[in-house]
Amino acid sequence: MSATALRIAVLVLSAAVTVIAFTGTETASSAAELAPASRIVFHSRLKGGNNEIFSMSANGTGLTRLTRSTASDSNPTWSPDGKRIAFESNRHGDRRGYQDSDVFVINANGSGVRELTFSNRFDGDPAWSRQNTIAFESERNGVSDVYSIRADGSAERRLTVSPAFDGDPAWSPNGRRIVFTSERDGGDRELYVMNADGTNQVRLTTSAGFDQNPSWSPNGRLIAFDSMRDGNLEVYVMNADGTNVRRVTDHPAIDAIPSWSQDGARISFVSERIAKGQRRLFSVSANGGPARQLTRGAFDMSPDWSRG
Repeated sequence: MSATALRIAVLVLSAAVTVIAFTGTETASSAAELAPASRIVFHSRLKGGNNEIFSMSANGTGLTRLTRSTASDSNPTWSPDGKRIAFESNRHGDRRGYQDSDVFVINANGSGVRELTFSNRFDGDPAWSRQNTIAFESERNGVSDVYSIRADGSAERRLTVSPAFDGDPAWSPNGRRIVFTSERDGGDRELYVMNADGTNQVRLTTSAGFDQNPSWSPNGRLIAFDSMRDGNLEVYVMNADGTNVRRVTDHPAIDAIPSWSQDGARISFVSERIAKGQRRLFSVSANGGPARQLTRGAFDMSPDWSRG
């Protein structure tokens, strides 16, 4: 996910781009450490200005384009078994504005596109649980709230009811809880957690700078997120109860929208560190350290690491 407002206000480009997989600087040993069998799905903006969905191996090789649409396909997330991908798109009918997006599902090879939600307002930023329930962000009631729906399109329900922004949902590995971003307390973006049915909503962070785009570690013990708490957008990790916050990236450029690897050893993220105004995907050890560049596209966004 990445946060919708961040993608619009902070991470949006109007420049034309191309997408090329980055394979040129890793040694054989470092590529092996990144488990090529594991895959990362993400979206990238093309020359025509629309976003499309791509996947690649976790070491940056094997780039595959999955969608080809005149609309915008964004913010993909893997199903637990790695066989399908949910994403947001405004391809429904003649709609082309971001505010008209819905949630769609495709097979991992890009076939079998199916629309899952049908709203005349924004539905997007999906996250897929191991119980085959998809949480997503929706503005159908005038303000962004978190909803859930079964992967077959049934049992849609609203999980948050707040006069302020609620979004960026991410599931715990066992599917029992959802961490999300909210502006409900004073307008500053902070992270909250709730049960899968929307009950027991608890605030996790209290920083002066906004915290958003959470991603739960595979072992359920940690949550990665991006934050402006130290004056620059960086990736952080904390315990799942909000304690022991530590910074994972430290770079003057934007580092944001983290996603954990299957084994919890690495975190992929979006960064401008190669060129200001251009977004590429990187990965870093969950303990911090040097980052590895994965893509060369000028607008590569919203990585999600396969969990199957």
